[in-house]
Amino acid sequence: MLSTMTGMFSRRLIAFVVIAALGVSACGADRDNAAAPAVSTTTVAVSTTTPTTTLNPGSPAASTTTNPPDPFETFVANIVDEVDRLNAFAEPDGEPARFEFAITNPTYFGNRLSLMITDRTADGRWLKVQIPVRPNGTEAWIRVEDAEISSHRYRAEVNLTERAVTVWDGPEVVVETTAVIGKSSTPTPLGSFFVNDLVEKWDTSAYGPHILTLSGFSEAMETFGGGIPVIAIHGTNRPELMGEAQSNGCIRIPNEVIEVLADTVPIGTPVDIVA
Repeated sequence: MLSTMTGMFSRRLIAFVVIAALGVSACGADRDNAAAPAVSTTTVAVSTTTPTTTLNPGSPAASTTTNPPDPFETFVANIVDEVDRLNAFAEPDGEPARFEFAITNPTYFGNRLSLMITDRTADGRWLKVQIPVRPNGTEAWIRVEDAEISSHRYRAEVNLTERAVTVWDGPEVVVETTAVIGKSSTPTPLGSFFVNDLVEKWDTSAYGPHILTLSGFSEAMETFGGGIPVIAIHGTNRPELMGEAQSNGCIRIPNEVIEVLADTVPIGTPVDIVA
């Protein structure tokens, strides 16, 4: 993996539709519509100075993903429109990788499929990417021609001990907030993940106005609500629970903060969940 990269980097099958549509409910948000005043524990400093950069795969910059000049840079493989189902391999020029469901492009929620890059072959022909399937942290190789490579400087950390979420743009903190994390029976899993989809909701929904799904899954539940238990960062209709361990594994943050993140962090943003 790219340890030098600080912060890291269709046909829809009916089964995948069920998984994607229901899996996000694994967040287990309370459906009580009564909303108490939010706890004032949030700092937001929106940065607008770091645009996402798209790289030409044949350019010199694109051939140095294993040793980027910027220690905060994350590289993302944005799957091209012509690929409607991800072709992934266990090794470069190796056998096809097998997953429990197809990875489609666009995603079920209509977004372009984007994957965090973790390595690249010396000849630049193959990209290693993290795949949003179980077990958590699964990686596979894809052909470079199947993706357009972009980069950005955003990264996030969820600290379970502090029950807090911090987001950086390069070295600059842009968001710090208290969060709700998984309860003891359904803990939020540890690991390195990435934001892999954005789901629009509404302000009074149990998930707040937006859901940022992650590439990880609950390790305490096999299924939830008939689907795979996807982990996500989202808003809440129970702001009075901020700082507590009350969810089924997802990370709940104040609605005003998820609004900022939905408008700011790109798909492919790395998220480290630490104890």
